[in-house]
Amino acid sequence: MSFQTFHAASTPAAEIEKRVQNLRDSFDALGVDGVVIPHEDAYQSEYLPPSEDRLQYMTGFTGSSGRAFVLRDAAMFVTDGRYTLQAQSQVPPLFHIVSEQADAALWAREALAGKRIGVDPHLHTRADLTRIGALAEGLTVVPLERNPVDPVWPDRPAPPRGRVRAHPEALAGRTMAQKIADIRAAMEGDALYIADSDTVSWLLNWRGADVAHTPLVLSRAFVPREGEVTVFVDPEKVPNDLAGALAGTATLAAEDTMLARLAALSAGIKVMADPARASDAALSAIESEGTLLPRTDPVQRLKAIKNAAEIAGMRAAHQRDGVAVVRFFAWCEGNAVGATEIDLVRQLEAFRREAGATDVSFDTISGSGPNGAIVHYRVDESTNRTIGAGEPVLIDCGGQFEDGTTDITRTFVAGGGAGEDDFRVHYTRVLKGHIAVARQLFPAGAMGSDIDPLARAALWRSGDDFKHGTGHGVGAALAVHEGPASISRRGRVPLEPGMILSNEPGYYRTGAYGIRIENLCLVREARIPSGGGEAMHWFETITLAPIDTRPIIPTMMTADEIGWLDSYHARVRGALVGDLNAAERDWLAARTCPLA
Repeated sequence: MSFQTFHAASTPAAEIEKRVQNLRDSFDALGVDGVVIPHEDAYQSEYLPPSEDRLQYMTGFTGSSGRAFVLRDAAMFVTDGRYTLQAQSQVPPLFHIVSEQADAALWAREALAGKRIGVDPHLHTRADLTRIGALAEGLTVVPLERNPVDPVWPDRPAPPRGRVRAHPEALAGRTMAQKIADIRAAMEGDALYIADSDTVSWLLNWRGADVAHTPLVLSRAFVPREGEVTVFVDPEKVPNDLAGALAGTATLAAEDTMLARLAALSAGIKVMADPARASDAALSAIESEGTLLPRTDPVQRLKAIKNAAEIAGMRAAHQRDGVAVVRFFAWCEGNAVGATEIDLVRQLEAFRREAGATDVSFDTISGSGPNGAIVHYRVDESTNRTIGAGEPVLIDCGGQFEDGTTDITRTFVAGGGAGEDDFRVHYTRVLKGHIAVARQLFPAGAMGSDIDPLARAALWRSGDDFKHGTGHGVGAALAVHEGPASISRRGRVPLEPGMILSNEPGYYRTGAYGIRIENLCLVREARIPSGGGEAMHWFETITLAPIDTRPIIPTMMTADEIGWLDSYHARVRGALVGDLNAAERDWLAARTCPLA
């Protein structure tokens, strides 16, 4: 059975128009002039079960970032640069589609002025509602008792009930009790409300199957200064032995009791909660009986800084994943031409299964030629291309293992060539950006926004750029996208030893090809250079797979860049060669020979 499916997700424009009209017909009863439909669910997550993907139902959009504003006689769909092309192909023209914040702000300022706009307070953070309220003069944000999409969604899927399983302490590195103690040391006030399912999954050392490709247990938690933690989760998902193991440390409460229980638990005390992560409904429940302390969630940082056991697990997962990826690209050498994008995904999945993967960490991006220029392209039966000789192919993929999560992107030319000159120039510039990040020392306290320009400098010098972040945090056998740190223009969180982030600059030529080169990197303490006086950090690349050297234009590379690449390839070869057959070893030797 495949880890992912390839059914075409497109919804006919006429059907979307019918759904939007049904929604508009409800506005009078709701007392609003329009509604906001976010991508997020009640857990503020980008990882949605089908029952929560209201944005897809109302717009046809299948990406992980976007929202819609539906008014009586107008509608806007807004996303970011990763999804511009995808939105244009999936969202019907009744929506004004924008991916630039300035364009979205202009539309909102004119269309929303003086309007009453309905929102579901369970799906929006308080910070988000504040931003919505500031979009236009005279705009009134109206909290609704029920989500406006649900009554017009007759065949809405049932909520997920994925079975919960224990995550071994040997892999977690710390017990639940130790983590609770760490949280209490970091929090303010009398209690902390945790709104993120991945954080609760980390805290309780459990994993689940509520959403595709990410082993989350959909849940939230209330951590008091003393006494048992209350976990809001569907109790039917938790086996008796696992529930019993929580006794004395945590108690389970049904999700549909959360607001009432949260209010009661908050009575007369100060409760810390993150207004950028918790829903407005949850914050209102806290305020109804207690005092809200609006603070950044401290557990995000605790989770992001991996302990020794988590780092060891991630290294082990990347070792096995590297073997699978090498076997796949060796197979591609003689088989990619004439195969389809779906053929590549299925073959890669087969190698990952053999390596011990329990799932992929996201739907594999297998984009050949023009499809590679769609940043978050998801191949399905309607878009599946047959790969031609000489076409660039972009593969962005990852695996979920019991001990770690992987994410890697490589770009190659089908048939084994170097590609056209224009492609080679941009490939080399992207690689230069990747290497610039990978080999940079940076001072303690530096943030992702300080590192991000390094990945873009070679492209900027030629008047080019890429419209996504350079890197995101990655969880340990958890979510492939993890906060709070990132390498991006908005990355304002210090990068600390133990954090694992991606390094993935790219370049995309619409209608022609896409290029991205991605490894995962572990932030580590560095030795202070001779004569220096500042504590320094560096990135250790933990992904193990060759970067195709054939498209590189060596004269564009510096000696230091070539030295880094040759050293990385020597490490990849040494780590993986013992787990490959003779033909695969020969391929790896050829792909990792020194560029110099």
